Amino acid sequence: MGAKLPSVLVDMNSFFQDESFAGLCNTVALPKIVTKTMDAVMSGVAGDIERDLGRLEKLEAEVTISDYPEKVTDLLGSRESRDEVFTLRGALDRDGVIKTVVVRMQGFWKSAEFNEWAPEKEATMKFAIAVDFFHFEVDGSERIYIDKLNNIFRVNGKDRNKEIRQALAQ
Repeated sequence: MGAKLPSVLVDMNSFFQDESFAGLCNTVALPKIVTKTMDAVMSGVAGDIERDLGRLEKLEAEVTISDYPEKVTDLLGSRESRDEVFTLRGALDRDGVIKTVVVRMQGFWKSAEFNEWAPEKEATMKFAIAVDFFHFEVDGSERIYIDKLNNIFRVNGKDRNKEIRQALAQ
């Protein structure tokens, strides 16, 4: 089997409250997903071993918006910002075949940073979102689903926390 070309995100669009932000939301850093572990120090073992705790580290996304739209700046520091679904849709070229990538996130819009001002430069703001809900799918197939408040963490349909929720009667 020969080498394959890497996938390329050909284009993307973002939506706030079902309104397209094409041309305004041009960069997004999706959250880094890290499982929480603890070091286990055991006798007769050559070193520490990390044990999974069935929990996740903080998830944080960064969104850069061109211009200063009131709808977006209004999310900053608002407790209601957790209720807003931020949706990203992408066209992913995988070996000449376009696949649809959809990301949905919800969380607290906790900070805003005015980017550098300079003549003939885009007027942009970078927002940080403390993500509570994250859903990542490719062509309708769920790859990652995280709902922190309901203790749900699925990867490729496998529910990583099912037994924990059952033990807690959730």
